[in-house]
Amino acid sequence: MKLIKYLFWLIIVCILGTLVYQNLEYFMTSTALHLDLKIVDTWNWTVPELQNSVYFAICFGLGLLLTGYKALAIKFRLNKKIKFQNKQITGLKERVNTLKTELEVFQHDPYIKKSLIAPDTPTQNA
Repeated sequence: MKLIKYLFWLIIVCILGTLVYQNLEYFMTSTALHLDLKIVDTWNWTVPELQNSVYFAICFGLGLLLTGYKALAIKFRLNKKIKFQNKQITGLKERVNTLKTELEVFQHDPYIKKSLIAPDTPTQNA
């Protein structure tokens, strides 16, 4: 299974490498991004010229950060839930053990055992 996974990722990397190599002119072109919110007529912001490949790398990195943050939040929430459920399990195991010991006491006591076997039989008083 590991070999198949490595081959799958190798194929994906080769396809992406071919895509970049065949479009190298596009990725090396420098462009500037302009931001104009139309709030104030004179306010205008321009990002310095960067290559398109840098913009792709920035977007990829931001995507990794956002998904990593979400994954960490989910992991911490699930760890908290697991700890809570483990505490419940230990509490229930302790309760089962106490009930087993109570049951053993009732089974070994002859007077209680007699009343458990025949609870409807009348007792004789002499």
